[in-house]
Amino acid sequence: MRHRIRTALFLLGGLTAVVALASCQRSPGYKRDQGYYKPEPTSYYGAKEKSPSQRVESLGQPKKRVVVLNFWNDTPVKSGELGLFAADELRRGLHLTQRMIVPADLRVDVSTEDFIQGEKVRVAQLIREGRRLGISVLVIGRVTRVVFRQKGDDVGLFRQKQSIAAVDLELKLFDVAGGREIMASARSGEASSNAMVALEQSQIESPQYRADLTKLAVRIAAAQLVPDVVKAIEKLGWQGRIAKVAANKIYVNAGKASGLMVGDILRVLAPGDDVYDPGTGAFLGRSQGQMKGTLEVVDFLGTDGAVAELHTGGNVLEGDLVQLY
Repeated sequence: MRHRIRTALFLLGGLTAVVALASCQRSPGYKRDQGYYKPEPTSYYGAKEKSPSQRVESLGQPKKRVVVLNFWNDTPVKSGELGLFAADELRRGLHLTQRMIVPADLRVDVSTEDFIQGEKVRVAQLIREGRRLGISVLVIGRVTRVVFRQKGDDVGLFRQKQSIAAVDLELKLFDVAGGREIMASARSGEASSNAMVALEQSQIESPQYRADLTKLAVRIAAAQLVPDVVKAIEKLGWQGRIAKVAANKIYVNAGKASGLMVGDILRVLAPGDDVYDPGTGAFLGRSQGQMKGTLEVVDFLGTDGAVAELHTGGNVLEGDLVQLY
């Protein structure tokens, strides 16, 4: 009797396993349905996959024209022209990235200090200067602190001395077309040097040595600012301007060096209007201009200019903005 019960339980367990195994198998029709109803790449919680056109577009826009004004040296240390040196170091670092144009031929007669009033930036005047220069981004900066110290042995014919210089820099970036601040950042740099001192009045205690070590600290701080600036600028869409309209030819202030290509389609927009707060008179930014039509790039002019023809629309004027379509 017990043998029969064990046999029955064994057969029942085998049947259950077969049923379970069968239930795990999916029919071809079920698989097709699952494939048909597969969720879209875009979901409420998921990231949207880029389309082919978006992927190609993300490969790179034309380079933006950037001007760095000489920094304001807001410290008691006036030796070594630290404001000019800091700006030159930032310009050099941005130029070496090859991801933007830092024009060396523009005549700029103003510096950061010209646009500071108390603790505020005179944004409206700054943006007007950027439009006059025909650029996309203006950078202003300030040297906020300089510290120099020496430590080491005070006795003995030959003494070990360590000199340390530290510098704090800050900057702000402004989108000229949008008339707004897009980034503020601050970085510090430190430089040190060890030397053996044989005489009381040694070279490492001279003003020139102090200035040179301070400049090295400025260079280190400026190098740290470069990635911040590049990241902020590359978030902006590219914009250029119409430099001249002559019969059926339209000349744009960007070309091969900026990364435009023959066949590119550009949308044309009116410059827009400056907007001020009616209560305080504060400059709020620039409104989006009305779209006038599109251009097609047909040729290049000089090192960084383009020749375009009207594609759609009309009433295109000198000073109008252009963007990639």
